Amino acid sequence: MFLIHSTVDQAPLQAAALVGACRGDGWQTPLQPRFLGVLFHQLLGYEADFDELAGLSPEAVAEALPTPEQRLELVELMVTLEMLCDSIPAALEASIEHWARVLGVEDRSLRLARDLAAHASSQALHDFYRYDWVGEQDILSPAFEGLLARHGDQAYALTVEPDPIEAARWRALEQCPAGSIGRSLWDFYQERGFGFPGEPGAANAALAHHDWIHVLADFDTTPMGEMEVTAFQAAASTLPGATLGFIGAVSIFQTGLLPSLVVPPGYSHALEVPGGPERIADAIQRGRACQRDVFREIDFFTVADQALPALRDCWSILGKANLPSS
Repeated sequence: MFLIHSTVDQAPLQAAALVGACRGDGWQTPLQPRFLGVLFHQLLGYEADFDELAGLSPEAVAEALPTPEQRLELVELMVTLEMLCDSIPAALEASIEHWARVLGVEDRSLRLARDLAAHASSQALHDFYRYDWVGEQDILSPAFEGLLARHGDQAYALTVEPDPIEAARWRALEQCPAGSIGRSLWDFYQERGFGFPGEPGAANAALAHHDWIHVLADFDTTPMGEMEVTAFQAAASTLPGATLGFIGAVSIFQTGLLPSLVVPPGYSHALEVPGGPERIADAIQRGRACQRDVFREIDFFTVADQALPALRDCWSILGKANLPSS
């Protein structure tokens, strides 16, 4: 996730790299330099005017930035700047592709950007769910390949065939003690009228894994809340598809370029709510502080009876900053 492997000393180099790759003759939207300014300020304590900062060449950055993790995070942030555009300019896509080649980065986020730049929305949807954290969780189920063959891409995120055993497992969370994470998740579903995994039309178990994270870190299911939770989990997991999940969420909720299996069309510019970029940076900070990999190291059903405040303390889940809410 963005800037996690970076140091304050490297901030000027990375800031200049982003300008060199993405600004061109001018930013496509005022949100791009604002978003960068907030991230660099809150995550690295670095202040820069991204409208005036001089850019660097990819060759200069490649020489000065040898770590693969840092190069990857830099390219992922470049792709996110693409996702802030209502349509992806050909020059911006070509520039980021060139930077990725020079830096030796071939990442799943680039595939998504290519799809969207080519207006290949169906392919973009397929690639997004296949390569993000949802698809990575799906393939852990022995039944998934059969569901995918019978139902297509819907199987990535939705319960496409009834599974009474799975549904019963989630409904049983009602019996968890008051104040536990399990009962809190059951309440979360009831308050929103959500069906349970295993019930046709509801989220499947892979997608619903992140509902536990909604509850754990106290994020809502508003468009802004969905961007926050995906930013948090990307910073709190080494799963390769976790950052793609956030990049896709930006495209779904900010510009609507990426279609979704679960979100109705029509959301746009959600990141422009008051304090939006600040809330994303706060979610990244909180995810970085988390002491457990939220995808690789936690089976939430095994801790469903435990008190939610105690788990937050144990795993270093910090409270949210006092920022405007949507």
